[in-house]
Amino acid sequence: MTQKFTHIIMTRFILKYFFFSYLLLAYVSVFAQKPSAQKIVDSFVGQEIFRSASIGIEIRDLKTGELLAASDSEKSLTPASTQKLITTATALEILGSDFQFKTDVYITGRIDKYGNLMGNLIIRGFGDPTLGSKYFPKNNRFISTVYAELKKLGIRQINGKLIVDRSYYQSTIPRTWIWEDIGNYYGAVPHPLSYRDNTYTLHFDSKGAGQLTQIRRISSKQEDLKVSNKVMSSTINKDQAYIFGGNTSTHRIVEGTIPQNRSDFKVKGAVSKPEMVLLSDLRKVLEAGGIPVKEHVFKTKTQKTLIQFNSPPLSDIVALTNQKSINLFADHLLFQIGIKQKKEGSWQTGIDAIKEFWQSQGIDSKSLLLHDGSGLSHFNAISAHTLNQILVHMNKSVNSVAFLNSLPIAGKNGTLKNFGKNSLLAGTFKAKSGSMTAVRSYSGVLTKPNGQQLAISLIVNNYTCTSIQLYHKVKAMLVELVKN
Repeated sequence: MTQKFTHIIMTRFILKYFFFSYLLLAYVSVFAQKPSAQKIVDSFVGQEIFRSASIGIEIRDLKTGELLAASDSEKSLTPASTQKLITTATALEILGSDFQFKTDVYITGRIDKYGNLMGNLIIRGFGDPTLGSKYFPKNNRFISTVYAELKKLGIRQINGKLIVDRSYYQSTIPRTWIWEDIGNYYGAVPHPLSYRDNTYTLHFDSKGAGQLTQIRRISSKQEDLKVSNKVMSSTINKDQAYIFGGNTSTHRIVEGTIPQNRSDFKVKGAVSKPEMVLLSDLRKVLEAGGIPVKEHVFKTKTQKTLIQFNSPPLSDIVALTNQKSINLFADHLLFQIGIKQKKEGSWQTGIDAIKEFWQSQGIDSKSLLLHDGSGLSHFNAISAHTLNQILVHMNKSVNSVAFLNSLPIAGKNGTLKNFGKNSLLAGTFKAKSGSMTAVRSYSGVLTKPNGQQLAISLIVNNYTCTSIQLYHKVKAMLVELVKN
């Protein structure tokens, strides 16, 4: 009995041993089939299609900061609009999510018994990028608010002038922006008094392919603007018209093509003097409402505040900046960072302040070779390593919600609305993207099914494949990271 019992026990033990060994081997086998993040990155970078490209990529655990994979992550590369991630993060940290820009309106002199303002109306701008912006409809009420306040004071006529105070900072175009960009809407630059996104619109009519188009009208233009039209109709069904001209001239030349047989095809340009457009619109509203402006000279220094018009909170501006990739908003933030930290608003003071801030946070800013806040300059260079460090920092910041919620979500909204749609990336990858000729970049957060969040920064420069091919390669890599 004892030997038989012992035999049974041993047999059961051996069976259990082999059973658990089988399970262990099966688990190890399945686990071994899942490539590591580093293998996924190496596979992506090593593809023949990228033989001539420069690629920087880094992946970290967002919560712990642990490095999971990297390839040339400390190499500074051109980021395009992904640079807005750094500008908006810095703005939130330095200015605070509740910060608001302001625009002050004053009247000078006195109001006589007939309702005549014996003085001027002065508008002082403090760099609000949202004044009259299409992205913030409520801030289109600036002119109507000014009119209403004048009415409340019983003013029936302004005997003086409408004056703009532009002393907050000097508006310039960065020396490293290319000629093809600066005349177009995305090349609009910050002004102390920005208005209507500092853009005007050319309304074209086109006929058959190969024929010269016609400009029917120009909306929101400054009064002294002159436009020479050389745009042709084309069978290519997209906007390939470019506006050439800078802020040293009021003359613009429009070249290229627009689709054939179109009516009211819109092409947008950058306004070099947005304050002139604002004053023109204000004058029209005042005179239509029974408050003519006589333009007499009054030198009185007595001032009375009429209104202080505030922008939406910075968190809302940051959200639109990253969601819609608005160059003008990002560059306004850069100037305001310079004002806050250096007491001067300019391209260089803003850049210096950004680099000094991140250096103070223990992040090496030597790889930040910046020339603007939007990423429009082809001379900008940033490393994937620095982008990832900032992502990890912002995840722990008091501004983490405002920052992370500002990033477009793959397959859902913003500039990633169509990226990874109907794939594992939809709703799981949120990032700022960037693109220009031979440049594609992404920096953001990928959430895996187990809840782990990965900070991922990728910059690709000088690729020779098509943009569609690159899109599919990046998407495939991110999907592999989700699955593994």
